[in-house]
Amino acid sequence: MAAAPADAKKKKNLPPPAPARPAPIMALSSPNASAVNYFYERRQEAPVWFTQAGGTAATSALLSVLRQASIDGMPTGPQVAAQVEAYVLRAQGGDALAVKTAERALTNAWVDYVQALQRPNTNVVWGDPSLTLKPGHPDRIMALLAASPSIAAHVQSVSMVNPIYAKLRETALAEASANGGTASTKVLLNLERSRILPGSGKFIFVNTAEQRLHMYENGQDVGSMKVVVGDKVGHDLPTPIIASTMNYAIANPYWHVPEHLVKKWLPSIIKQKEAYLKARNYEIISDFSGQPRILSVAEVDWDAVASGRTKLLLRQKPGGANSMGKMKFPFPNVEGIYLHDTPMKDYFNKTDRALSNGCVRVEDYRRLAQWVFGRDPAAVGTAPEQPMVLPRGIPVYVTYLTMVPTADGMATFPDRYSWDYPGALANGRDARGGSPLAVAASGSAN
Repeated sequence: MAAAPADAKKKKNLPPPAPARPAPIMALSSPNASAVNYFYERRQEAPVWFTQAGGTAATSALLSVLRQASIDGMPTGPQVAAQVEAYVLRAQGGDALAVKTAERALTNAWVDYVQALQRPNTNVVWGDPSLTLKPGHPDRIMALLAASPSIAAHVQSVSMVNPIYAKLRETALAEASANGGTASTKVLLNLERSRILPGSGKFIFVNTAEQRLHMYENGQDVGSMKVVVGDKVGHDLPTPIIASTMNYAIANPYWHVPEHLVKKWLPSIIKQKEAYLKARNYEIISDFSGQPRILSVAEVDWDAVASGRTKLLLRQKPGGANSMGKMKFPFPNVEGIYLHDTPMKDYFNKTDRALSNGCVRVEDYRRLAQWVFGRDPAAVGTAPEQPMVLPRGIPVYVTYLTMVPTADGMATFPDRYSWDYPGALANGRDARGGSPLAVAASGSAN
């Protein structure tokens, strides 16, 4: 039926339809959307990105980060980047609602990305709970963002994670670009293992693949030395991946002999008894506490020891050939791993220094102690087990990087632990070799 003339006239005078409004921020399907909305409500919609501290540089930095975020552990990063970019383009017209929606989209994407970077890493022995990787609270992530004098600089700093991670990521992205979007397993595993390192502060970084210890301050490597690490081939005792904090050192330490070594030497110990112990400066002890009772040879039930019904607990007194050397540097971890000096200096001349029972022997304990304490600490006399408390705890990160960036490119190291394969690690330990230490609770590795 044809429209009446009056109706046609009315339709002619109707205003044109309003342009479509941007979809709400919930379109990103993010679990953080509610927290982001509340953040802006508390701020009375004051912008973060569309400000002098933000601007085009900030939005461009975030979009760049999101486009490569699948390498960082955020598989939806490229799709989120496309969505956010559409919101930003709509906001350029100056429409208040479009700006508001783009603001929330940008912040929502940023929170999601940072939490992906901070996701837990289960292939680490976390000796210090405060160092454990876990997604930050959205409110803290947004507060740090809003307080930054330069949003672009903040985005770049946080997304870098640390200098090693940033360079490994560049390598992974280059591989993916050249191979249809897929980076090698080797570089991805190294990227993940490097993610536990901080980007700033003072900390110790032990790379067991490189067999070196590095001293870091403010993101810079200020010195390094050779180390001896766990022997996987001969002893099946690779040094695990650990993050913990050192709070003290011990001068003139005892060495608590690992259980597997006691078993290995047991026939000779039973045969020679006192002579064997005296020649090696060993003591039989009642337990691994701080104040054990010293047992005489006559007090030991040697038949029970020989049959395995009773464990023989040995420690070596300080001095001479003590396997701990003159100082050890403990840090809490269930595997009983620590750094320590050693009398076996010839080991540091070897190309492959995977020779220990799990612990890390350092080339120059005095230089490490001077850096750790800021002075030259020394034992008072010859009394054993002298604790020296640090003025402030120093994080210790023991990890396994077969690829490390250098000024000339990327250095690579042999995969002696065979950990450059998916599933090789579980909770920081060799998944195929069991627990690295049979005496983890006693802390008697070396």
